[in-house]
Parts: sequence; C-alpha cells; structure tokens
Amino acid sequence: MKEKLNLKSIIVGLLVLIIGILLIILDLFSAKTDTNLWISIGCSLIASGLVILLNAVCVERIKDNPLKEWGISNIYPSRAIMNTDCEVSVDNAEHQVDVIAFGLHSYRDAKSKTTLKLLSKGVNFRIITMDPDSEFVYQRAKEEGEVKEQISNSIRQLVEWANDLNKKSKKGKITVKGYSCMTLSFYWRVDGEIYTGPYWYGKRSQQTISYKFTSGKTFKAYTEYFESLWGDEVLMKTLTK
Repeated sequence: MKEKLNLKSIIVGLLVLIIGILLIILDLFSAKTDTNLWISIGCSLIASGLVILLNAVCVERIKDNPLKEWGISNIYPSRAIMNTDCEVSVDNAEHQVDVIAFGLHSYRDAKSKTTLKLLSKGVNFRIITMDPDSEFVYQRAKEEGEVKEQISNSIRQLVEWANDLNKKSKKGKITVKGYSCMTLSFYWRVDGEIYTGPYWYGKRSQQTISYKFTSGKTFKAYTEYFESLWGDEVLMKTLTK
C-alpha cells in the first residue's frame, strides 16, 4: 500500500511557522515590548511549526487506499437491500437508465408510474435481458430452483410492459434487447451511478451480494462493456417494437 505526505499537517505546520515569524517581526519593528513578549510567543510557535512539519514529513504518512481508484461507493449484503438506494437514484434520473437483468418483475410492479414520468421528461431506458426463447434462460430457471418457464415468461411480460409504456410516451423510450449466452451479471446504471452484482447458482437474484460504483476504473469498465454488448448485432436481438 502506497504512502503519501499528509498535506493537511504540512499546511498547518507552515501556518504556525509563518505566524511565529510575523509575531517576531511585529515585536522587533512595531510593538517593541519591554519583555519581548511577542518574540517569545513567536519563537514558541516557530518551534511548534517545525515539529509539526518534521512529523508530517518524516513520521506521519497517509496510506493510499488501493480501492479508491476503483470507485467502490457501497457494498450491500443482498440486492434486496440495495434496491432502496437504487430506487432513489431511479426517481431522480435525468438522462439514461441502462440495465442488464431478467424480467424486472418487482421493479415493474412498483415503478410503472415513475418510469412513465421519467420517459415523459426524456429519460431513455436500455435493457439487456436473456432471449426468452433461449435454452440458457431455462437453465437459469433451473439454477434458481424456479419453474422452467418462470424467467422466460417474466421476460416476455417485461417486453409487453416496455411496448405499452412506449405507446404512452412521446419523448423517452424503453428498448429491450435479448442475448443468447450464459447469464451476465446484474447491472443497473442511472446516469452517474452503477449498481451491480453476480447471479449465484442456487440463489435467487435478490439474495446475492451487490455493489455500487460512482466513478473510477470499475465504472469505466462496466459502462464500456455495456456499450459493446448493446452494439453487438450478432449477440443481441431487439425484442421491443
């Protein structure tokens, strides 16, 4: 772990040092006290400032957090807990919402009116999900312990929901694309915030650990990867009208 100088301590040390020098100059050329009071105080401050500077340069170092450049903002023990923050972000969306998920059943039930309001002010939704006719979607249902058609039906309902809201919106649109490959990570981006997490074998998606990123290398990597998937005409099939 890299170490760097504590700039705050250095600044404080320099300020104390400068004040001490100024007090000495004040006493020598202006105040001229009989007991050299300000000179004594100035010398004490100079000594204190030097101690602070030496300590900051030679002893007190700040350890650079290696995770900082990756931009981790929060870690949630489950996606269900993460949803509280995620819903607040969606309510305040200004430009775009990008998603990689399955049928978004819970979101559709709770946020249809909110989504229509966002569409009406020009917010666009881009959703990547599994092709409901793909064999992989049936495999994922098996891994989650669900009925074979459960996820597939939920995805079809998502497409119908998107088409219905698009008919009512004159500005923003919801575009849903499907892929035919093994499950990707859950991904939810609202403007400058990303929520993501894995799909674990044997567990429903709401039970898995999830993360929030607001900047840094991870944010950049995820957004670039989403764009590459979205533009892949071989892998992706547009499902909405």
